[in-house]
Amino acid sequence: MAFDDLRVENLGDGQLYFSGKLKSWVPDLDEDDIDAFVLTYRLLTQNNDRLSLARISELYNQDWMPSEATSRFREARTHLNNYLDSAATLEFGTQRIAIRQLVDIVLYGGLAHSNESKAELFCLWVNNLTISGLMWVEFMAAMKEALFVFSYLRRLNETVIEAGA
Repeated sequence: MAFDDLRVENLGDGQLYFSGKLKSWVPDLDEDDIDAFVLTYRLLTQNNDRLSLARISELYNQDWMPSEATSRFREARTHLNNYLDSAATLEFGTQRIAIRQLVDIVLYGGLAHSNESKAELFCLWVNNLTISGLMWVEFMAAMKEALFVFSYLRRLNETVIEAGA
């Protein structure tokens, strides 16, 4: 991350106001890597998809599923939801948004271009050189957290399958 013409104003109570240009990048990732992960994220988080975590939870709630597996699945899903529902580190004016909202706007307003109102908001964020880089940092942190949970659930699924549940 690099700053150009950075100006910082201390607002007190741990709040800082940044102005200037911020540049950020993610080394060793290209657009195809990001697109592939975003598609996986969408599959697992859109409740209407047959591969979504909501649909998979129906399997983990079956009577034949070991209770330990059900508990572990529920804990991982709750962890991800709690993380996504927590406040983002960015504040837009006086409004704080949840990480889930930021991810939703980046996904459906920017990367997938499937929602017009979210696309307008995404364009405003991307064109604001002061917050654009921070928005991407917050988004990538959310994707990293999601990847951690998805990897855990993959191992849990493999364990359940190997145990012959």
